[in-house]
Amino acid sequence: MTADGPGGPDRAPALDPRRAGAFGSSAEEYERWRPRYPDDAVDWLVPPGAVRVADVGAGTGKLTGQLLERGLGVVAVEPDPAMLDVLRRRHPAAEAHFAGAERLPLADASVDAVLVATAWHWFRPDAAVAEVRRVLRPGGWLGLVWTGPRPRTGWTAALAELDPDRARTGFRDPVRRAVGVPADEVETVDVLWDRHVTPDDVRGLLGTHSGVAVLPAAERRRVLDAAWAIVDAERRRLGTATVVWPQAAECVRWRP
Repeated sequence: MTADGPGGPDRAPALDPRRAGAFGSSAEEYERWRPRYPDDAVDWLVPPGAVRVADVGAGTGKLTGQLLERGLGVVAVEPDPAMLDVLRRRHPAAEAHFAGAERLPLADASVDAVLVATAWHWFRPDAAVAEVRRVLRPGGWLGLVWTGPRPRTGWTAALAELDPDRARTGFRDPVRRAVGVPADEVETVDVLWDRHVTPDDVRGLLGTHSGVAVLPAAERRRVLDAAWAIVDAERRRLGTATVVWPQAAECVRWRP
């Protein structure tokens, strides 16, 4: 499954308030089960020589932590208080703010990059783009990343069939996902990577996806139990503790 793919051809079910609010109720689970971003993707998204960057829609700080590891000053901006509480606890070195992308708590020309990890589709793009333009220093850029499974075969195809958003998900053109950003001004790259997962890893991760989180309780359990069983069957077939789940990080850079 993907991490909350767009609704319609390019937008997420972003403004469905149930889905937009689903993350805070599982903030601890989100932090536990969501993976880090591949280092090659993070390195590609950070401008050379950057000193201070903003992580917008920062969630529990998955990307924030990786940016801090690189010695960057990080302003983390997150509109869900429960997610922000986890971020502040885990990454006290970040300058954390309760705010949305459409009204960033940043001075004009104050950061070298605005980075958004698996969240741009939740924003109102016109307002978010205007704020990006305002807060970037000259030469700075917007960096976007989404992660999800690579094209599916075998057990991963069976897993994908459980996705409530399966009609809209898959390997997508990241340019189309960067709604509101001039398509002829972006650079893109796909970073391919593998996750070694247990059945519990997959069940936990899928439980943090908004499309699953808002299902009726019995249906949610059915989906998660079925996902666990698919991964366990593959693990048993291979005689291993984990299975390889091929992933891709779809990355976009835009320099206004």
